Amino acid sequence: MPKRPSMYEPFEAQIKEWLKDEPALSAAGVLQRLTEIDPARFKAKNIRMVQRLAKAWRMEMAGLVNLDGGWIKSLPASPAAEAASDAGFLTLATFGNISR
Repeated sequence: MPKRPSMYEPFEAQIKEWLKDEPALSAAGVLQRLTEIDPARFKAKNIRMVQRLAKAWRMEMAGLVNLDGGWIKSLPASPAAEAASDAGFLTLATFGNISR
């Protein structure tokens, strides 16, 4: 049985572009933009689905982001990092507490 198309599918490329251009854009911000585009289709009740999709797309895009690292260089260093003359770069994160 074929999967039913998502109502977000026609907007996927646009949403990914927003997330790429503005990494700190929240799911609520994405939903607000979608609501401005098509208020009849997108409502406040859609927030949880947008959160799930934004999380999944960010994880998908992280492979690209981690390879070139360009977006992190465009983010300002924290005031504490600037005061300490630290470049403000992050190290690789380790997820979970289970060693593999």
